[in-house]
Amino acid sequence: MSFAFDLQASPGPALRALRVVTVTLAAGGFALAAWLAPWPWGTALALAAGVPACGLAWRRGARGLSWGRLVVDASGCTHWQVPDHGRTGPVRPVRIERWCATGSLVWLRLRGDDHRCRDVLIARHDCDAQRWRCLQRWLRWLGRGPEPAGASRSA
Repeated sequence: MSFAFDLQASPGPALRALRVVTVTLAAGGFALAAWLAPWPWGTALALAAGVPACGLAWRRGARGLSWGRLVVDASGCTHWQVPDHGRTGPVRPVRIERWCATGSLVWLRLRGDDHRCRDVLIARHDCDAQRWRCLQRWLRWLGRGPEPAGASRSA
């Protein structure tokens, strides 16, 4: 089975909207806690903990996401290319530690030779339909494990 596809991984409009919704829900939770608690203590808690927490989530929320290019070759091996100051950087082999796929979002945890973890989020609306199908097919193949050499599956 041949895979050979590549995807640009960067937070697109769908992931940016998810970040806005998440921080808004957190702010709403702190506001609700302030409203339910006794007057001086609830307001003090919301101001002392809620405002800094929401501000930190807004500024650093996308920090853990990786920008780059995921490259899967014909045999299913995975590589990651990090942009280097606007230019394309070296393509390095990585392995998939964990992954989770839903109908509209894929999360991958990659680990390179440098033992550094990268979390990659890919939204369905941020790539074309053909690449999304290739990504889904490759993840199903990863879940089953690669075929032993010389073996072939028949339908």
